[in-house]
Amino acid sequence: MTSSVIRPTSRNSGTPAAHALLDVLIGWGVRQVFCCPGSTEAAFLDAVVERSAELDIVLTTHESIAVAMADGAARITGRPQVAYLHTNVGMANGVAHLTAAQLANSPVLVLNGLKSTALQGRDGFTTVPYPRDMIRQHVKWARQVTSAGTLPSDVARALRTSAAEPTGPTWIGLPQDVMDSTAPVEAAPTAVVPAAVPQNRPAVEAVTTAARLLAEATRPVLVAGGDVARHGATETLVTLAEHLGATVLGEDRRGFQRTAFATSHPRFAGPYASNHPAVRDADLLFFVGCRMFTEFEAPAENELPTRASTIHAHVDAGEVGRLYPVDVGLVGHTRAVLDDLLAALPTPAQVPANATPLRTNATRSTVPTDATRSTDSTPSGPVAAFPGHVGLAPIVAALVDGLGDDTTVVLDATTATPALLAALPQRRPDQVLLSSSGSLGWGTGAALGVRLAQPGHPVVAVLGDGSFQFGIQALWTAVHYRIAVTFIVLNNGSYSAVGSALHRFDGAARRTGRWPGTDIGGPRIAEIAAGFGVPATRVETPAELSAALRAVRDTAGPTLVEVLTGPNHDRTEP
Repeated sequence: MTSSVIRPTSRNSGTPAAHALLDVLIGWGVRQVFCCPGSTEAAFLDAVVERSAELDIVLTTHESIAVAMADGAARITGRPQVAYLHTNVGMANGVAHLTAAQLANSPVLVLNGLKSTALQGRDGFTTVPYPRDMIRQHVKWARQVTSAGTLPSDVARALRTSAAEPTGPTWIGLPQDVMDSTAPVEAAPTAVVPAAVPQNRPAVEAVTTAARLLAEATRPVLVAGGDVARHGATETLVTLAEHLGATVLGEDRRGFQRTAFATSHPRFAGPYASNHPAVRDADLLFFVGCRMFTEFEAPAENELPTRASTIHAHVDAGEVGRLYPVDVGLVGHTRAVLDDLLAALPTPAQVPANATPLRTNATRSTVPTDATRSTDSTPSGPVAAFPGHVGLAPIVAALVDGLGDDTTVVLDATTATPALLAALPQRRPDQVLLSSSGSLGWGTGAALGVRLAQPGHPVVAVLGDGSFQFGIQALWTAVHYRIAVTFIVLNNGSYSAVGSALHRFDGAARRTGRWPGTDIGGPRIAEIAAGFGVPATRVETPAELSAALRAVRDTAGPTLVEVLTGPNHDRTEP
């Protein structure tokens, strides 16, 4: 593929800066901008009128949806996607889901329309003194444009930085007076779109040492992270696992971003956990393209077995040895790391006779498949369990049965996620996507972005009722653009994660069965969706769910199925 050079445009319309911005975006292959605009975006929106054949505005009614859509599209395409937010208030609305993009290494460029520079110094309407300070801890690079002349090169640099490994979000602040400028603007002559992002390779000495440890191991365990999928290295990891006779585990739930290894493969044995039988017995752990680890609470003990050697491969050198020391660190593009390791291993492959056993019922998943109750030991005395979801296992089974093998699933159902991850088919990279950011509402927008970027696969978003209420604004965009996503809302009428935390806390709430801060019941979600124009239905049983999913399978636009799973809606009939 040849490189594309961004050339100056002859169009003017009185706003050369806005057209220069479009030149850079279009030159980089950006064909849509996810936007929740305000008055500061007028010059940009007006310029798009003349360039609509080259670039579209995808309108959202909340900035968080714009960022989530850009994140979802970036995860599928691997190319920079753009969200345009309005002033400091819009940026504040988008930051939560920008954290999800940051953790997933999504190349998202956030364009942020700012009030004119004169107002910024006078505490004007929707201004803050230091807009860049609001965003810079969530992005790789941030710059507020100071003149129309520097705008093209600043935006081009932001796109290059987003696309460079480790990929991730960047931010450009665009003051209104800069965008409204009528002064001529030339595109930066060095703004060249790379034909391909170079793949950095690990040090030869590190590869040699890692290959020796892998060849000597008798019970190796490979832990597949999201970068395996992001770097197109899944098949290479399969080859390595079969070469070594290794057990393969998925990334632990706290860091899971996307499917990286087929769960149906005979060497796959469930998610990583320190008490997993394969982990306890391992003499070598190889973490491939994942973090070690994303901590939820201060760990009570080391998450690694003390007798196993540890290899960690990651594209970001800062991740290697960040929490735990490793025996060998391999810094490089995941595909390059695995290719170099395979070349360094002895051939032909000799699988050790006492290789780690393959998947068994005991190692398939250590996560309970029903309800969200705490799994800690039962204390003495009478206590109440937080009800959470009721009858979740048959609902999950019906959901999986109704999806089809080729469906891409976006998960944003906090307490139901372990059961769903254990049951959902994951046969190809990126078949299941979720966020480890803790930012509720991400899934509604992300699913729309995934569908736009991946029109060949059906897309389903599985949401908790709490998450749905955070991301409800996505329904307008889904209807307006007829984006064919099916939203499945598991409605238990509660913030189950809060109830589970109170259950673990083991105090007055657990003794009395009173759960403050958890009850969000009442909204009739299917009826609300219908008010947006989304065909929607409410079901109570697994049989009704299966029928509803069959009914909406070939629908051209968005649909929604509300599934009652709360304690007052216990339905177990088939």
